[in-house]
Amino acid sequence: MVTKDVAWQPAPQTIIVQPNTFLGCEPADITFTNLSNPIDDSYTFNWSFGDGSTGEALSPVHTYAQSGVYDVSLEIISPIGCQVEDTFESLIRVEPGPTSDFDFSPSELTAFYNTATFINRSQNEISWFWDFDRESFSTQENPVYTFRDTGLQEVKLIVTRDNGCQDTIAKFIDVIPEVIFHMPNAFTPNNDGSNEEFFGKGILDGMSDFQFSIWNRWGEQIFFTNDPNEGWNGRKNNSGESAPVGSYPYLVTFTGPRGESYKFKGSANLIR
Repeated sequence: MVTKDVAWQPAPQTIIVQPNTFLGCEPADITFTNLSNPIDDSYTFNWSFGDGSTGEALSPVHTYAQSGVYDVSLEIISPIGCQVEDTFESLIRVEPGPTSDFDFSPSELTAFYNTATFINRSQNEISWFWDFDRESFSTQENPVYTFRDTGLQEVKLIVTRDNGCQDTIAKFIDVIPEVIFHMPNAFTPNNDGSNEEFFGKGILDGMSDFQFSIWNRWGEQIFFTNDPNEGWNGRKNNSGESAPVGSYPYLVTFTGPRGESYKFKGSANLIR
């Protein structure tokens, strides 16, 4: 007598399919868990999701791009050729969603013109939720917002349809940093407490590599600083002898917050 082990891998008597949800919003990602038994990865699975798409995974994930009601079919073939199939009519229902979109005005924002009006361009929505870079929120349809900082700011709009379906869009808005800087043309270091030093003024946030030099008529450098808040007091290197009344060439250079180069040349008129 000869005894041999024979592999017996029948098809399941009943196909059991459990989607993670029966109702979704477009686009809907549905996970189909195959609870049929016995099955394993050696079996063949032929799915039909009802929208023209098919799959071969044991428990697939499928995205329904359009709204509608879908039948789902599954055929299981065992390694020894046993076969079973079933169709689950109207298993999945996908609701239509809204379309989220917006514009804003003005189209260019800066550190000094940083207030924008947001214009809702969404479709098929009944409510709005705005997220301004996680700093502020609004449920108005067309809100006005003033940005608190420069650089890329994320604005997100979530809209909701009357069936509860939502859509989200996010845009990055560049609030451009700016430097405003100007130099005077004269100063009066006469110890009266007014206009005693020569230096530039303005909005200096984000500036770097600042250099400020002054020379006398013979080309001798008599003042230099890397500090934009330090001015020339009319003395050589701010501690030596007083310079005579006259005109003194100056040069100011620095780098702006976006790497742009700035240069200011002129004359400091010393008046006593």
